[in-house]
Amino acid sequence: MKTRTKILLTAAAAAGAVGGAWALTRKENQKKQHIDSEQGIELKEFRQINGIPQYLVHRSENIQNPVMLVLHGGPGESAIPTSYLYQRGWERYFTVVNWDQRLCGQTLKANQHRQQELLDTICTEQLVEDVREICLYLTEKYGCEKVILLGHSWGSVLGSLFIRKYPQLVEAYVGVGQVISMIRNEEVGYEKALQAARIAGDSKDVRTLQQLQPYPQPQMDEAMIKKMLTLRRIQRKYHLASSASLRRIWQLLTTPDLPAQDLPRYFDAGLQRQHRLLQELMDFDLRKLDPKVEVPVYFLLGDQDWQTPYPVAQEYFKQIAAPRKQLILIPNAGHGTMLDQPEMFLHALRSVLQR
Repeated sequence: MKTRTKILLTAAAAAGAVGGAWALTRKENQKKQHIDSEQGIELKEFRQINGIPQYLVHRSENIQNPVMLVLHGGPGESAIPTSYLYQRGWERYFTVVNWDQRLCGQTLKANQHRQQELLDTICTEQLVEDVREICLYLTEKYGCEKVILLGHSWGSVLGSLFIRKYPQLVEAYVGVGQVISMIRNEEVGYEKALQAARIAGDSKDVRTLQQLQPYPQPQMDEAMIKKMLTLRRIQRKYHLASSASLRRIWQLLTTPDLPAQDLPRYFDAGLQRQHRLLQELMDFDLRKLDPKVEVPVYFLLGDQDWQTPYPVAQEYFKQIAAPRKQLILIPNAGHGTMLDQPEMFLHALRSVLQR
């Protein structure tokens, strides 16, 4: 047998083995995800929200549970593909609703023919109004007066703005990877990465970081995006930011909640597509808003999160005036706090919300 033929046969056998493992793992994940309860719900739907169909996934073992709307990060990074890794436990105590925001995931797919229009009009204020419409729909659907909001990273920007504008719709707010000021986050994250590189004695990384100066810059242009991606690469090297490990990629590929053909859409957050929101994120500073809010506020932060550095959120938290507030540091967890420590995160979530 020729060497080339052997190589092709070996490659085909390897591809077949990987394909078989993928199918088996995906099937097992789907089995684990199934909710076998007469009072439960597993619903995937498109709902007309402010003029366009938007994608919602409802999951709970009992629809009488308090309703929680999850605001994902990014912008443009849906929580749906990886939610099965940590959310199953939540569904015993909450009715959890995930939403693909505009220009993201299944919502983007459903509005592909209007993508340019959405690109030209998208803004933070519009997304806050989307949250309002979804909350009104959820209160009607589940017969409740208010909804718990959980905002992760970029989603914490939307959540923080929403509770100030529409507090009457919110039972409580949970901030994870809480953004206080993007500029301040980047300053602190940069200094931590530079410190880590110096401690490691990696002169190449030190030079690379020093060449990014001035950092950060207020304009989220191509130069700033390139600098930020360089910083994230070095942060991941020193375990200071979320990383796309082979294990995490496999978990994403074997998600039980999406058809295989839609997965590429979730691998691409589309930084250029999200440019308008990224600039608004760079301009965001929670310290400039009224620290007094009318709903309970809880921060669940990873003590290894230097992407949205937890000390920045800790310092700001002291200023918050709310009916109730609590900050919990989750050990050995980074920016993907619920992914890194799912059991501890659920315990913290229940401790603040089930009083």
